[in-house]
This record gives sequence, C-alpha cells and structure tokens, in this order.
Amino acid sequence: MTLNWTIENTPDNHIIHSTTCRDNSQHAIQAAVDACSEYAFTFLKDNIEDNSMYCLFDWDSSKSQLTITVTDDTKQKDAEHIVKMTFTDFESESAEEQEDDVKYWVKDMLTTSLAFLKFSLVAGFTRGSRVRVELL
Repeated sequence: MTLNWTIENTPDNHIIHSTTCRDNSQHAIQAAVDACSEYAFTFLKDNIEDNSMYCLFDWDSSKSQLTITVTDDTKQKDAEHIVKMTFTDFESESAEEQEDDVKYWVKDMLTTSLAFLKFSLVAGFTRGSRVRVELL
C-alpha cells in the first residue's frame, strides 16, 4: 500500500507525518492501519530516549483519526516524530465498533512486527484521551 505523507514541523519541535485513507472496505482500512503503524515504526530509533516508555495508538472517533506517538511514563513528553492517519470513509455501526476494530488490528499487527519488537516499549491504545491506556 502506497501512502502519500505530508510532513509538518511544529513550533514545539515535533514533526507531524500525516496522510489520509479514502478506502471504505474493512480489508483496505486494516491494511492502511498496518501501513501507518509500520511507517511510524521507521522513526522508533529516532524517537526513543532514555525516558521513553509508551508507543501510544490513539483513536479519535470524532475525527476518524489514528495518531501514533512515542511518549514518556507520564504521557506528557512526546517524541519528535508523530504519525497521523485520517480516514474519510471508515463506516461501521458505531464509534465504539470503529475503536474496537482499530484496536484489534493494531494488536494483531504488533504480534508480527519485527520493527516494533526490536524496542522495549509498552504498546497502549487510547480513545481520544491519554487518561486511560489499554495495554496491547
């Protein structure tokens, strides 16, 4: 799957990598989630610092957006590279079903991702807020 990435430098020294998935089939959306994750993993070496603990996969239902961020144990200090994918045609019965689908796909992908498994990070899934992290 080929994705077109837009790169934006922010004033707070982050680099936002963003793309849009316009597919509407479950299979294509799952492939896009996998591709987005693998793209984010290409930055792990640059993103990991001594205090890095989590690789967070945040699903924002209101925006239909997946954000992947490496952060510290307080979930306050994000690493330099942040990856975002927005879905324009992700249709399902409910927002909760979308969240559950994305969480399942990420968890499934993590079990076989050699790029991720090389690092000692805790994978977590959040739903629009970092207050509650579901471990993957």
